[in-house]
Amino acid sequence: MPRTILLFTVFLLASLAALHAAEPLTIVAFGDSTTAERGSTRVYASLLTGQLQQRGGGDVRVVNAGVGGNTTPVARKRLEKDVLAHQPALVMIQFGINDAAVDVWKTPPATVPRTDLKTFEADLRFFVAECRRTGAMVLLLTPNPLQWADVTRKLYGKPPYNVEDSDGFNVVLKEYAQAVRRISAEEHVLLADVDAAFRGEFARHAGAESSKKDKPSGSWLLPDGMHPGNPGHALIADLIVDALGAESASPVERKPFSKWIRLDEHVQVHPRATDISPDLPHSGVLGVAMVNLDGGGVMHVYSGPNGYGTKTARTFVVCRVTHDGGRTWGPEQVITRHDDRNASHPTVMRSPDGSLHVFYLGYNTWGWTKDGEPDGCDSPIWTIRSLDGGKTWMDRVKVFEGYSGATNGAIQTETGRLLVPFSHYVSKPGRLQSSVGVSDDGGLTWRTTGFIDIGGAGHHSGALEPSVLELRDGRIWMLIRTERRFFMQSFSADGGLTWSPAEPTPIAAVSAPGHTARLHDGRIVLVYNALENGRQEVELAFSSDEARTWTAPVAVARGKGTTYPFVLEHTPGELWVGFFSVPRGFNQAKAKLMKIATDAVAPTR
Repeated sequence: MPRTILLFTVFLLASLAALHAAEPLTIVAFGDSTTAERGSTRVYASLLTGQLQQRGGGDVRVVNAGVGGNTTPVARKRLEKDVLAHQPALVMIQFGINDAAVDVWKTPPATVPRTDLKTFEADLRFFVAECRRTGAMVLLLTPNPLQWADVTRKLYGKPPYNVEDSDGFNVVLKEYAQAVRRISAEEHVLLADVDAAFRGEFARHAGAESSKKDKPSGSWLLPDGMHPGNPGHALIADLIVDALGAESASPVERKPFSKWIRLDEHVQVHPRATDISPDLPHSGVLGVAMVNLDGGGVMHVYSGPNGYGTKTARTFVVCRVTHDGGRTWGPEQVITRHDDRNASHPTVMRSPDGSLHVFYLGYNTWGWTKDGEPDGCDSPIWTIRSLDGGKTWMDRVKVFEGYSGATNGAIQTETGRLLVPFSHYVSKPGRLQSSVGVSDDGGLTWRTTGFIDIGGAGHHSGALEPSVLELRDGRIWMLIRTERRFFMQSFSADGGLTWSPAEPTPIAAVSAPGHTARLHDGRIVLVYNALENGRQEVELAFSSDEARTWTAPVAVARGKGTTYPFVLEHTPGELWVGFFSVPRGFNQAKAKLMKIATDAVAPTR
């Protein structure tokens, strides 16, 4: 980092630390329609508000001064009113797409950009100078690249553009992106290179996306070929945070309950949370699923004392129970073990009749060929049940024969059908599909449905580790982990027997599973690793419209390798959240449990 930029960054962070909590830090996002609010899309300006507050513990106000259709000459006229009048500490500036546009759709067709490159550069330098004059720091963003879509082909499918070239919509815009980089270097201001980041993602996902007819690589980032969707805005927010060096920043004075609670050297939990983790001295613990018992107790199921990759029959499924809200836990009780494999990674559910059902992996072997195919993989899904509240366990049966890598909850529908979701390997190419084990006799016999395939190639590619939940209209909703920076979903209208093709959700997420639960007040809660912070934060979001839209995620746990979460509403208004802490890998995983009031993390209804 050039010394001038470093000094500006240090100055900003020092200034922020001096601000009183009653005077929130103001940041202005100044741009065109790729910055402006856009329907239900969670644009980067709104993402930054929560992200920077969570990292700093204080108030941050992000003003969105994006206006659709703006070029820099038009935006120049509103700089004072829309930007400088807010007395910002930081101004983020992103223009270029409208400036570089050659309106070949007009009659007669235009032959030059709306804003010539020389004027564009002069306007950006003017913005930088005026912001600095008021004491504001500046961060420039390159415009995101464009992609061909049906509408843009029709409008812009003439020279200088080239519809036969996948990058032919950017022939002019590339020069404007390069101008932003040049100004950043010459004026010594920070840069978030959106163009380069998007192109990197396009290239990384080209193989999986190219198999979709008429769908360009990276269409998940730019749904209409021009404006970022939720995953695209999440990527931009990440770039901005990285550019600001906000990982260690403490922007404003902390408020009451703003100091996070450290559980160990790796993990912190939300200031309003209570640690309820049982003392588990094992070297490896897999499993954070919990279930309510009669009388107010809670059972936690897990596997130990080693990870499932240890010697055969060394790992088995156990449980512990608390009757005092997690303050103390009873002795460890063995649920099941196998002589020829490791019983591992369990989940648990309770039927309305009080029976308990535990689902787990019977891990034996794993292999992957150089040609990208599963080889000798043996890790079926098993189940066992208890009819006496967990005192004894019986009727151990196999749910699915094949290889699955994790369990992620189970449900019983209103009709009494048991559903356990899981993913499993298929071949040619090797990848994962998502399926559901279905039982209509209380878990004694099972059949498999779903086989949901989204393509991909690789031992962690495809449709992974789904979660299921029954919606109010009777449909079953499946939430599916992917490598595409967002969850996908599928629906069943017949109780889990048949499933719709997978489709994207608006939930930007890293490649890790999410878990869902229905709350007493009717809302749905989702616990997951949001895209912005990856497997460094466990976050909660809430839906009041049956999983169509979601609140902004709120972090409840932080630390390297905090992932594979589970959520339970123990009593109305109190959530119990479990997650793995895996800073050194899954063979040394630790189970962490916490509880928190719903109103501490959910918007007021």
